[in-house]
Amino acid sequence: GAPVLILSEDCWRRQFGADPGILGRAVMLNRRSFTIVGVMPSEFRGTMGGLNCDFWAPLTMHEEVANFGSLTRRGDRWLHSQGRLRPGVSRTEAQAAVTAMGAQLEAAYPKDNLGISVRVLPLWKSPYGVQPILLPVLSILLVVSLGVLLIVAANVANLLLAKTIGRRKEIAIRTAMGARSGHLVRLLLIESVLLALMGGLAGTISAIWAVDLLHLFLPNTHLPIGLSFELDRQTIGFTLLISLATGLVFGLAPAVQSARTNLNVTLREGGRSSGTGSSHSRLRGALVISEIALALLLLVGAGLCLRGFERARKVDLGFDPQHLVLAGMRIGMQGYTEETGKVFYRRVQERMRELPGVEDAALASWFPLGFEGGASTWIEVHGHPRQPGDQIGAPYSIVSPGYFRTMRIPILDGRDFLEEDTVENPQVAIINETMAKSFWPGENPVGRVFSTWRGDARVVGVVGNGKYRSLAEPARPFFYFPYQQGIGDMNLGVAVRTVGDSAALIGVVRREIRALDPAVKVWAALPMIDFIQAAYFAQRIASGLLLCLGLTALLLASIGIYGVMAFAVNQRTQELGIRMALGAQRSDVHRMVIGQGMRLAVFGVGVGLVGALALTHLLSGFLFGVRPFDPATFLSVSVILLGVAWVACYFPARSATRVDPLVALRAD
Repeated sequence: GAPVLILSEDCWRRQFGADPGILGRAVMLNRRSFTIVGVMPSEFRGTMGGLNCDFWAPLTMHEEVANFGSLTRRGDRWLHSQGRLRPGVSRTEAQAAVTAMGAQLEAAYPKDNLGISVRVLPLWKSPYGVQPILLPVLSILLVVSLGVLLIVAANVANLLLAKTIGRRKEIAIRTAMGARSGHLVRLLLIESVLLALMGGLAGTISAIWAVDLLHLFLPNTHLPIGLSFELDRQTIGFTLLISLATGLVFGLAPAVQSARTNLNVTLREGGRSSGTGSSHSRLRGALVISEIALALLLLVGAGLCLRGFERARKVDLGFDPQHLVLAGMRIGMQGYTEETGKVFYRRVQERMRELPGVEDAALASWFPLGFEGGASTWIEVHGHPRQPGDQIGAPYSIVSPGYFRTMRIPILDGRDFLEEDTVENPQVAIINETMAKSFWPGENPVGRVFSTWRGDARVVGVVGNGKYRSLAEPARPFFYFPYQQGIGDMNLGVAVRTVGDSAALIGVVRREIRALDPAVKVWAALPMIDFIQAAYFAQRIASGLLLCLGLTALLLASIGIYGVMAFAVNQRTQELGIRMALGAQRSDVHRMVIGQGMRLAVFGVGVGLVGALALTHLLSGFLFGVRPFDPATFLSVSVILLGVAWVACYFPARSATRVDPLVALRAD
């Protein structure tokens, strides 16, 4: 072998105090001496996206380092392969090359490579790591953030329109003194760009503080999650560029409108600004409608995700996660053999069962609904031979007797594993209900035989279905092997069911395992409720952040409606005074102002509903048990948005009813 290691910079600083003489130093790893030959820079964390690595070892040392998998069994596919394309070679050409290679392997080794294909993907699309979970969420959030930005920009554009209307006399005088339209547009654009850049700078400063809040969305997990939420130069530069573009685009319309001021009309009006201009009114109305439509679209998305999250929390998992503690162990790294490992695990299970307040304890190589995908293997069922291109496989777990009782998984037929199910006796297995119905429909599967890489296994029991890798997965075959007949990768975890608070038992579990062997590291000790949060992670982060952004959009839209209506009332002071002088009642004025605002709101809601119907299908990956066109969500969000719009219109309407006709008529 080659007992050498390369450290990460973080590990070098954390474990070795950034010792400059680290190269050539011998360290003990898994009770074996390794020599450190290099340190990687902090930018490189490994090729499992979102996960940190402390060190790297040669592949030839995998048994000494991790003690799982095999380099000699062709059917083992535990390696993640990376390749760097040669200059000038496209990914399509690389895909064609590996496809041809796969066909050659399938022809040469049909037993192990039948139906096995290879895909060439860029690293950021790798199915290994956090990319498959985070990329869809981040894509949606980017779109939603841009929607909020558009609402903000529409508000600013409305404010700029209102401001330029008040500056019509100034602009008219500038024009009369020889200022060209281009100069005026440039002047007003500079003002809007400065506002946008100041806002972008303030937002960047706020983000530097608020970015740490994103850690609140990360689940409690044993995995070394290495997501960086630091604002780098590229992010800050992109933010300022977006701010600049926003200032230019949304300051352009008010600037052009102002540059088109009719010089003669404006100078004849003197200081009056009672006329708003139909083009200005239409533009402000269009901006308000777009704000309301975007707000409704974002709120519908947030509502759908929230409903999906609540439905997901109520789904039947097939086991009871309450009052359950998990603890994982890596004894394969500590020199244990298959036989000594079984002895150690048996002692762990017995020790856990003897603890006060513990109902039961069991062992398993894998627990459902965590971040790890778990193990799968090909299966051959007698009477169901594999056809060319047909890959029959199923995930499995290696468990101890009492596992189903501890996890509260019902045994529907047959029996549980027994202590007598050892290597000296024929291989046995327990299957779930879906596997029984898939391969032995209408028959009793107990006593039937199927084959895996471990040889023939006789079915001795059938248990209920469950959720194994995701909440949205359909019912799928799953089976279990007893750990006495082969541990596999040597690394099992223990599940402990308690009658009290599961979190209070974590420290006790750690202490008892260390008491059996101080060298065995407990790599995970947490309540099962926290462990399965991985299954809710995408829905939780999507619904949480979408709700925050949706409420922000609602607030901004209400501010936009209020601003437009307040400005309209101010501009129509003389008109309102004349109406009231001619006999209009305050209630009539109140209804007129509210009606004007609500017409914009209703039109905006209608546009938003059309947009939501067209786009909410993009959220289907985050919705569990909820249709993208859920009528209850669409209706409730529309009612809420119209209610907020009514409140935003109410206060300007109340101000309109307080106009004194005499004062209004005397106004210049």
